[in-house]
Amino acid sequence: MTDFGLQIEPQFGFNFEQIKEMVQFAEKNQFSHAWFSDHFMMTPDSTETLAYECFTAMMAAVSYTEKLRIGALVFCNNYRHPSVLAKQIASLDHYSKGRIEFGYGGGWKQAEYNQYGIEFPTTGIRLKQMVEGIEVIRNLWTQERANYQGDYYQLNNAVSFPKPFQKPYPPIFVGTMYGRPKMLNIAAKYADGINLAWAYTPEDFEDKMRQLDELCEKYDRKPDSLRRTYGVWSRIYESDEEKKKVWKEVAEKRGFSPEEIEKRYKGSMHGTIEEIREWLKAYSKLGVEQFIFMFPQNKEIEQMKILTEEIIPKV
Repeated sequence: MTDFGLQIEPQFGFNFEQIKEMVQFAEKNQFSHAWFSDHFMMTPDSTETLAYECFTAMMAAVSYTEKLRIGALVFCNNYRHPSVLAKQIASLDHYSKGRIEFGYGGGWKQAEYNQYGIEFPTTGIRLKQMVEGIEVIRNLWTQERANYQGDYYQLNNAVSFPKPFQKPYPPIFVGTMYGRPKMLNIAAKYADGINLAWAYTPEDFEDKMRQLDELCEKYDRKPDSLRRTYGVWSRIYESDEEKKKVWKEVAEKRGFSPEEIEKRYKGSMHGTIEEIREWLKAYSKLGVEQFIFMFPQNKEIEQMKILTEEIIPKV
């Protein structure tokens, strides 16, 4: 069965009342999840834009809902020591009575590292730290006294109670925008699920699924034990005429040619109702178990309404 999730980017400037409205609408209208990004600001010059912290936004979303599962796509390993994050997530898992998904990534937004005084290692080191972070977090969630001796993190008979509400622990998702080999390998070896984002053509997505299947077999796990989710930039248009009009306006505003704007939207789900229906069917056949929609800001409820009333019933 295919699930549907909503992506919320707090750094875009959402206040808590808007978050409340979105997650409550999602819960009442066939969505199973709401996911939050982990960023400190929109741009280095966003001095007047709200940017609520990810964990805090997740806790608010939990308090506003009763059944909706809440997750992060994805927590940046370097922004919090993994042992502290393990404690935070286990606590929130109890507060939500087991409604938390744990998305984890190696970090990429160098401007945030620079502004906040956080060291920005090479990609290779960040990925090694991320792997150690997963192992530290899992040990804290499963061992009575957790121990770990890595190159970057150590645990010494660490006591961490309560253990997560979910057993053995909240699902661990690895998130990746590009689906490069190292990230696919980390997902297959260490994670319960993977999120690919934000724009893949069906051909590219099928290739990533094939690679993941092969990697799962390499690690002696069944390919279907790795949950596949697809986060996708989305906008639903009532007609082809509306789509062409909006694309033309965006191209003119940003100085793109019609060909450039079409290329930018390739792999996203910016299309008519009928096009979105067909795309959902096609990607579902490729193994997507959950679509996570990032709609244009302040159009989320309008777009969710179209999706749940005119698209999902016919997919």
